[in-house]
Amino acid sequence: MSVLEVTSELYAEAEFCSTDTGNGNAISKFTFVYPNRRETDANGTPTGQPNGMDKRTNGLPETGKEKTPSIKDPDEESFIEEQSYESDYDDDSVCEEEEIESENECCQTSDQSVASPVPPIKLDKDGDLDVERQRKGAIEIEHRKSTRLDLVGLQIWRGALLLADYIMHNERKFKNAHILELGSGVGLTSIVASMYAREVICTDIDIGGLLDLIRGNVQRNAHLSNPHCRVHVTELDFKASYQDYPRELKDKLQHVQYVVAADVIYDDDITEAFVRTIVSLLLELPKLKAIYIALEKRYVFTLEDMDSVAPCYDYFLRYFQKRNSRFGVNRWKLINVCMNFPRYFDYDKVKDLVLLKICHASSK
Repeated sequence: MSVLEVTSELYAEAEFCSTDTGNGNAISKFTFVYPNRRETDANGTPTGQPNGMDKRTNGLPETGKEKTPSIKDPDEESFIEEQSYESDYDDDSVCEEEEIESENECCQTSDQSVASPVPPIKLDKDGDLDVERQRKGAIEIEHRKSTRLDLVGLQIWRGALLLADYIMHNERKFKNAHILELGSGVGLTSIVASMYAREVICTDIDIGGLLDLIRGNVQRNAHLSNPHCRVHVTELDFKASYQDYPRELKDKLQHVQYVVAADVIYDDDITEAFVRTIVSLLLELPKLKAIYIALEKRYVFTLEDMDSVAPCYDYFLRYFQKRNSRFGVNRWKLINVCMNFPRYFDYDKVKDLVLLKICHASSK
């Protein structure tokens, strides 16, 4: 009986410089552009847009959604609009805003958009045009190019790069933070987080040599990390209860401020275990501010619905809401983060990519 092999769509989108390791893996360079913060004039008015792989659309299609009034969090410095998923379950909807490094980045509809101010022409001391050059970097990752479904963590998926983009664009938020990544795969997002954080706990299930692969990738890219950042690679199985976590891991988790996860929604049993895990973390971690989940809706056509649906994504929403309202009240908010931030890595930022934020319902 043949075993079904799956391959990340990412590998067909860009030419990665790869070399074979001889053990079935490849080492690939994933290039990125470092964020350039927007310059301002004497009055503090922005003179241009933040840079990325694509300055015009950031790899995103235009949307027709209407801009919604926002709620300002006094603890945040600047913001980007988010849309609450509470409206999927009741008649009330809530808008939240998310910190970004540049101002005026809220989602706009095509009829509301305003032309960006043209940056002034800069000349060098000889009078020649001074062209701003993007500073680039590269992350080297050992990974597989195809695997069985139960070993997909050995590959790299679009969600990891989307989450990496978000972290890079919000570096002030994550600077010196304590971050936990769930289902880290080969560790790319944790490596990006280590560029800014004080501590990164990189976790996954120990299967197929995955944790050793992560340790190798972390070491391979240690030169990119914040020199003050501590990176820990350890096992965290979604199917294990929080009470059964090792004491050393529990102690580290007490400092965690942000939890991140990318592309961990692909199987209903794993989805249920993942939701139970994040619910436990929301209940047990005293300093936890938010959980960010990047995923891709994968559509299939069903005769039952006579339409294309995203069953794994829909099941995640239903199961999370079931756990969220167990006691007759929603304890947490599930928010859709606006995708209006630049693309720093080379990949196709397709419209089916989603970035979700979960935080306590009492959070402003």
